[in-house]
Amino acid sequence: MVFLSCLFDRSREKEYLQNSRAGLSNAANTFQWNLLEGFYKNGKDVKIINALPVGTFPKQYKKLFLNSGSWGENGNNQEVGCINLPFIKQHQRYLKTKKLLKNSKDKDIIIYSAYEPFLKAAFELDKSYNITVVITDLPEFYDLGKTSKLKSILRKINNKRIEKYLTRVDKFVLLTEQMAEPLKVGNRPYTVVEGIANGEPGMVSNASSKSILYTGTLHRQFGILTLLKAFSLVDDPEAELWICGGGDSKAEVEAAAEKDSRIKFYGYVSKDAVAKLQQKAAVLINPRPDEGEYTKYSFPSKTMEYMLSGKPVLMYKLSGIPAEYDPYLHYIEGNSAEDMKNAICKLFESDAALLKTQSQAAARFVAENKSSAVQAKRIIDFIE
Repeated sequence: MVFLSCLFDRSREKEYLQNSRAGLSNAANTFQWNLLEGFYKNGKDVKIINALPVGTFPKQYKKLFLNSGSWGENGNNQEVGCINLPFIKQHQRYLKTKKLLKNSKDKDIIIYSAYEPFLKAAFELDKSYNITVVITDLPEFYDLGKTSKLKSILRKINNKRIEKYLTRVDKFVLLTEQMAEPLKVGNRPYTVVEGIANGEPGMVSNASSKSILYTGTLHRQFGILTLLKAFSLVDDPEAELWICGGGDSKAEVEAAAEKDSRIKFYGYVSKDAVAKLQQKAAVLINPRPDEGEYTKYSFPSKTMEYMLSGKPVLMYKLSGIPAEYDPYLHYIEGNSAEDMKNAICKLFESDAALLKTQSQAAARFVAENKSSAVQAKRIIDFIE
């Protein structure tokens, strides 16, 4: 099995963060490593062809050259290097990936995400290759933050090409059932996996009794400004709001933290740092509202991550979340800042023992039913 990935070596995360001007996608990286771990647990021999998921030089990333090379215990994995400039980067990655695939004896190809260089390389393979693509986000919703008119036009052109290349795909692994229609899956086989949890259920310990944590993208569409407004309405000096991440609302978050000492803004932090904050927090929140077309195609990866931590999870009931999750999540009723504030205060006032029982049940649910081994087994069986 060959896995075309866009991940980064976790041992070099600090280096990549230092060179990045736009942060790293921890969610995408975690999903891919969890999937790979699941493959390994199921005894699958996986060869990785990887493209480092960083922005272009010099605006988004400090390095002009991204090196090719082999890595892993047996040197079996290949890094697809490139000159890190727009257009040149994508073209070189396509050419190198195509060459590696044609030289591979393995005919089972799994592609993570609708990344054009990978899809183009697969599109040009003959029908003896079995192509499966894992789609975690629809291409038309990649740019939910602020973007220029030129970038918007280029994205539309790119998406047209992706639509063409997806016609070569044999099977799809989707995060929500609703994704099948816009991807034009048609009669081709597909399976739905909302996400992948990895690790043991977290144990509640040393939690600040009234601390709320949000980790993720700080885009307006994801409700971060509503969260700031809602917290400003919480009239409790012991309450704290902790925020990690970056995005188009970063300036507003920084301004709110300056104004209200109860708000702590950490910016981009490592996955390990996020895990430590999760264990210290009392409540984990996702303020993304169930508004906009993209929500029905979304199952936020932080949902499983939050649940596995063993802490209460406060969020909206998004269209892409199946009913089986309802007993384990605390939903916000209503879309206003006042509604969110009321939901926060309700959790603060809830019986601590009951909350702990519910949260640990949520952690067991994802650990037993959505683990890397379980989800990877589903995908393996589906492909084979």
